[in-house]
Amino acid sequence: MPNNLSTAIKKLNQGKLAEAGKLFSRVIKKDPTNGQAQYLLGQCLLRQNRNQEAALHLQQAISMGNPEPCLYYLCGMALEKSGQFQEAEKSYEIAERLGCSENLMYYMIGSFNANITQNFAKAEVYFGKTITNDPNAYVAYVALSKLYNDQGRYEDALQALDYCLTHGYETVEVYVNLGHALSHQGRQEEALACCKKSVELAPDHAVAQQNYLAQLLFSLDNEAEIYPEIAELTKPLNARVRKKYAGEMNCQLDRKLTLGFVSADLIQHAIVHYFMPVLKHLNKDRFTIILYSNNIIQDQTSNALENLCDVWVNCSQMDDKHFQDKIRTDQVDILIDLSNNTAGNRLTAFLNRPAPMQVSMMGLQMSTGLNCMDYALRDKQTAEKCQLDQYSSEKILPVENSAFFDPLMELPPVAPPPCISNGYITFGSFNGLRKIDKSVMEVWAKLLNAVPGSRIRLMTDDYENKYMRDYLHEIFSQFQVDQNRLQLQPRLSLGEFLTSHNEVDIALDPYPYHGESTTYYSLLMGLPLVTRAGNSCASNVSNRILAAINREQWVANDFDEYIEIALSLAKDVDGLIANRNSLRTDIENSSLMNFKLVTENIESALLRGWQTLCDERKRES
Repeated sequence: MPNNLSTAIKKLNQGKLAEAGKLFSRVIKKDPTNGQAQYLLGQCLLRQNRNQEAALHLQQAISMGNPEPCLYYLCGMALEKSGQFQEAEKSYEIAERLGCSENLMYYMIGSFNANITQNFAKAEVYFGKTITNDPNAYVAYVALSKLYNDQGRYEDALQALDYCLTHGYETVEVYVNLGHALSHQGRQEEALACCKKSVELAPDHAVAQQNYLAQLLFSLDNEAEIYPEIAELTKPLNARVRKKYAGEMNCQLDRKLTLGFVSADLIQHAIVHYFMPVLKHLNKDRFTIILYSNNIIQDQTSNALENLCDVWVNCSQMDDKHFQDKIRTDQVDILIDLSNNTAGNRLTAFLNRPAPMQVSMMGLQMSTGLNCMDYALRDKQTAEKCQLDQYSSEKILPVENSAFFDPLMELPPVAPPPCISNGYITFGSFNGLRKIDKSVMEVWAKLLNAVPGSRIRLMTDDYENKYMRDYLHEIFSQFQVDQNRLQLQPRLSLGEFLTSHNEVDIALDPYPYHGESTTYYSLLMGLPLVTRAGNSCASNVSNRILAAINREQWVANDFDEYIEIALSLAKDVDGLIANRNSLRTDIENSSLMNFKLVTENIESALLRGWQTLCDERKRES
């Protein structure tokens, strides 16, 4: 037995984890009370990410009276990684109480509090301890920068990252966090450069890819510029794509088809305002509906969605192979991704073509870039204007009247325009600063200077911290706008957020990435909205919404026209009152809330795609 144990330890030190694990298991089988073997097997399993098994063996070692303090922090790691968060926290606390001062433990406790309990103050303390023990612990500086980003402390994040770069520590995480901080400061060109650097350092890094693709929408306004970047980034994934669906395709006419929708956002999330009305109105006689939730959380919204489908599957703990097997077992005909390249997506599960027809719908306003996606559902007019047939890896399934939104709540009453009582015009934007770069601020400053006494209200969580307030005051002061004309408000609850629209006369849309939910909310609260249309999907959102309610006169083709439209609205108080009285009703009576019509159009598009694939399959057979 001692030989087995010493051989196992040797294998563990050599990194031969599978062999070491077998040998430790043999020792334990002969002597289950061998605490050292239990401890080392737990360590071995932890290094293989077999976290639940690791936790069991580490707990066994603890129960045998092993006094080693750092055993508790390893056990905490295993428990945390297996989702046993309360037990993990207790284990970390015991480790520190017993005197464990391993730097990795401090870092793990910091990460646990940053990401799991979201006790940001405690996380900052433990990352600080990590750095105090080792000033060259750059990974702790990176973790601090993410912590600061999560709190909107972007200047602090930049300082932590500058320390890394000054000392030659350049990793994908450094540039991901740097891009995030710069983007949320409205410094889009610098942010794009950092995001591009991150994917150059690590082309397969999922978060780096997601941030870079999203940043393209904040920085560029032409699909001819955006799509080549997507195509280049997705080359490694496309090399893994199965060219054709390998299974049998049942093309029997008029049979009931199974739709499978995949998303990490089937919770309280903005996408539900668009997906739930479709789910409610899908023809249940024509389709069996399966929802695949890639989120361990299931909230009240999830429960409501589950009640609207035939089958609910939580796939968050399935790897791609098991998820693909599940899709095949469920005999899904049309597999629909609702995430695109956003956090929590399962696009890699689509690479092996587990379903006969695979479709991109919702998510980011861009192509997935993946050859395994047969189709993308896109607004017909936008697809034509932006030439998406040239700038998309998917074939386009055009959808008429594709703009729609369900507020999913009773809206507060609309009040008269505040300019009547204030004596001045209040412009407002309800979008995050990430969508508002310096060029847009300059346009808004010109507008303020052209309307004497006017104010602008900016409302999002990005404006809560002092640095962001000072930054915005500085930017607008460069364009001769006094800081007293900026009304910077913190994040509010949804009800308060909507009511705050009653304090604004005219809404201003950002460019090139339009608002969407914010556009609907502004219009529903009676605010006219000025937007500029471009040549990307993201810069053709608000204009589609306005077209549905016959307000195309609020759509500009350049910033000069944008200012002219806003000035015209500001001069017409009677018009502001009329819009206050009519906009909500106009929306409710338009295609924007005709969810039955919208859903029928989506169904028709999906069935056209299905018929085309069936015809192709018949020709090949």
